[in-house]
Amino acid sequence: MATCLLASDESHSLLCACPMNTFEFFNRHFGRHLVSQEGEPHFAAYRALSSNHKLVKGTESRLASGWAIVRPSISSVQLKLAATGLRFDERTRIEAFMEEFEKWDGIEPRMFLMFDKAPIPLENLFLTVDRRLVRICSPAGVETFDINKAPTEESGGIQKAIWKRK
Repeated sequence: MATCLLASDESHSLLCACPMNTFEFFNRHFGRHLVSQEGEPHFAAYRALSSNHKLVKGTESRLASGWAIVRPSISSVQLKLAATGLRFDERTRIEAFMEEFEKWDGIEPRMFLMFDKAPIPLENLFLTVDRRLVRICSPAGVETFDINKAPTEESGGIQKAIWKRK
């Protein structure tokens, strides 16, 4: 079952009573810029993560490298997609994630995605709604950590890399 949250209305002033799951959040703020939203939200999310998308240079590519930060305002992606509504950002994933954690007010959720050769499986898609429980989603799994705490020996690579640069 996908994570459920309360959706902000268009003015972002009040929470409305309609629930929004992880796939709906992903599609509303990222997937809809890439694929048709026909059918169930998880099907559209799967298509966005696994299909080829037109690039600025005219060719097509799957989301097979780089990163994205999905947010209610405008989402950022490292791949130069020819999609309107998404912001291209050439920073490294560590730089982008670090800056997002520093600037994020913690009020509206985020999704932190790392792309690789294999698509991110739907079971690895999670929202981050609290800085104490950050979720970095990738094809290899989900790295979960408290951004405010130093990593341990068992911590994942992203948390260690971010902490090293603080």
